[in-house]
This record gives sequence, C-alpha cells and structure tokens, in this order.
Amino acid sequence: MRLLQVNCTDMPGSFNGYMLNMELRKAGIEAQLKVLDKCGLDEDPGVSVLKRDFVLHQILRWAEDKYSVSNLLYPYGEAFLSSKAFQEADIIHYHILHRFMFSLFDYPALMNTKRTVWTIHDPWIVTGNCVHPLYCEKWKTGCGGCERLQECGFEMRCDNTSLMWEIKHKMLKQINPHIVVASKFMEDYLHRSPITCHFRKIHRIPFGVRLELYDSKRIDGIRQKYGILNNQILVGFRADNNPIKGCRYIFEALSGLQDRDKIVLAVVGGGEIREDIRTMYNVVELGWLNNDAEIAEYMLMCDIFLMPSLAESFGYMALEAMAAETPVISFAGTVLEEITDAPKCGLAVAYRSSGALKEALSFLIMNEGARREMGRAGRQRVEQEYLFQEYVRKHKELYEEILEEENGK
Repeated sequence: MRLLQVNCTDMPGSFNGYMLNMELRKAGIEAQLKVLDKCGLDEDPGVSVLKRDFVLHQILRWAEDKYSVSNLLYPYGEAFLSSKAFQEADIIHYHILHRFMFSLFDYPALMNTKRTVWTIHDPWIVTGNCVHPLYCEKWKTGCGGCERLQECGFEMRCDNTSLMWEIKHKMLKQINPHIVVASKFMEDYLHRSPITCHFRKIHRIPFGVRLELYDSKRIDGIRQKYGILNNQILVGFRADNNPIKGCRYIFEALSGLQDRDKIVLAVVGGGEIREDIRTMYNVVELGWLNNDAEIAEYMLMCDIFLMPSLAESFGYMALEAMAAETPVISFAGTVLEEITDAPKCGLAVAYRSSGALKEALSFLIMNEGARREMGRAGRQRVEQEYLFQEYVRKHKELYEEILEEENGK
C-alpha cells in the first residue's frame, strides 16, 4: 500500500496526520505526508513540502483578502496532480486544505482522480465563511447577510458569504469521497448541510492519545520543576485572542474567585492575559507547546483544565487533560460535553455563563475528592474510547477496505 497524506502543516502532529504517518511507516506501509508548511524536523524522510513561489503566494493571499474570497486562487492543485507522489500513491488522504493550500475549484479533480479519504476537521466547508456557525443557521440555506464577517482567520471586507457558499455547493456536489470525522458533532453537520448531505461514505474515527506519555508517577517531579507547592491548585487553560476559545469567560470567572493565594494559573498558547488577572494570581506562562511530550507534562501538573470554547469540532486538549486524570470544565451544548461525558469526566456549565464557570471552578477547587473521581473517570474513558493505537488501527482498516473494494470492482 502506498499512502499519501496531504495537509496544510505537519505540527501539532497528533491530529494533522504526522503521528499517523509515522505509525503507518512503522507498520510497513509506504506512507508519506505532503504539507504546505513544514514545522517539524527538516530531515524527516516521511514529510515533504508542496512546492510554491513565496512571493506569488503572498500576492494571492492579498488578492483574496481584497476581494473577500478564500481558497479560490491558489494554483497548487495542477502541480500536485502531476507530481510523482500523487501519481504513485494508491490512496490519497486529505486533511485541512482550506488554509491557503488548494483552490475549491480543484477539489473535483483532486478527489475524483484517485482513491480518496478526506478528514473534515471543522465546519468551514459547509459555511459561506466562518469556521464555526455557533447560533447562526444560515449555513443551511445559502448564507448571506453575515453578522460575523471578521471571523478570525477568514475576515471579509464585504459580504461574499453567499458566493462562497454557492461555490462550495457546486464543487462538492461533484465529489463523494470516503469522509472521516472525529465526532458525532461533525457528522451531524455534514448530514444537515445542503453542501455535504449527499456524502454517503462517512466514517467516525475519534482522535486518540498516546497514554504512555501520561504517567501519573511523574506529577510530583513536574510540579517541583515549576515551583508548584503541594497545597497549591494549578488551573490550566489556553490563552487565545480568538473569541471562539472563550477566554473572556475564564477571566471573568477568575476575577470573582476567593482564596486566590492557593491558585496558580498555568497558561499555554499565545493569547493575551488580562492585566488584572496577572495582578491577582501567580501566572506561569508556557507559550505554545507543539511537542506531545511537553503537552503531556503540562496536563499532568494541572489539577483542573478550563476549556469554555463556544465551539469546537472535537476538542483534542480535553482528551489530553483526561489522559492526565485532569477534570475539564466546558460549556454545555458543545462537542466537549460529548467528549468528556459530563458530568463524569468534568463539568459542562451553562453556555456563555462566566458565573456558572466560576461556580464549577470553585466547586472543584474545594473538592479534591470530586477532582480525583472525575480524573479517574476521564482516564478510563480515554483507555476505552480514545487510544491512539485504535485511531491508527481504524485508519489502516479503512485503507485496506478501500483497496479491497476497488480491487473487487
């Protein structure tokens, strides 16, 4: 079997195809990963870069921004189709293509020329612009009249959401590849969208965690490394300026907490932290962690992990917290409630309520027994449903099924 995965980047590797590519290579499969932006080791033989002209690429990004369209102008599809890697592959597995990589106009040729698997990571493909529709239902009827033109990552100067929706509709009607989604949440989006409701080969394969990285015996050593005392409660979260990640609600909840002296905030990501929060708390900032071992170390030292995202397609950080026996606090009605099986492995509180978030955080801070019980339940859930080995096995079985089906025909 010769497999070629395609994604906008290789890192973080647990859900961008990189770790899957490595494990498949260990299993004797001729697996390669082709990316637009390579962030991992330069000498990695399993990863190669899609050739591009840097100046032209920047000009096209500028043009798309000016005319309020996205992923229409990039010319890499034709070169990729004629490449040796594409021609020799038995199966092409696409991941995130809408990060300035391929034109939507090339999707039919990309996905109808070879046996194809496409992992759809988020709902962008069913909307006129946004990554997460939230409360808006216009993605079901063609978009237009958008109230969120400044969506992070895909800002529009003028409302072309109806045009973008129509282009997606016309292009995707021409394809019917094998689709992989990680959650029922994403599967429901595809079934309900006029753009993707014709997809008939949908496979739900949840992401998985490498549990060998999450050894609870290491916790004391890790906390000592960062100067965390035994009687201190470490509250972790990701700082992100994108409103979708819900940091506003975290800061509002933290500003109303009591007993702040025993709380330490462990923050990852690159978003801004409010100055009053810095004044109130001991804050440990770790920046971006792209290495799986570093992420495991971070989650192991946290006592509670806050993840009040307004929307997620899966919520991989919740899995990482659960693997480390760290309870997760999220908003009800999001996919995180499904992933954490709330209230078993964490708490899902009223949507967009900083008050409810504060109450849940206070409860877990004051109740070590509840933290431990939820933590153990989270670890058990990962062991039963979210193992990385199962993630790899199910993909391997899917590839073999596709080849057998084609050979039978």
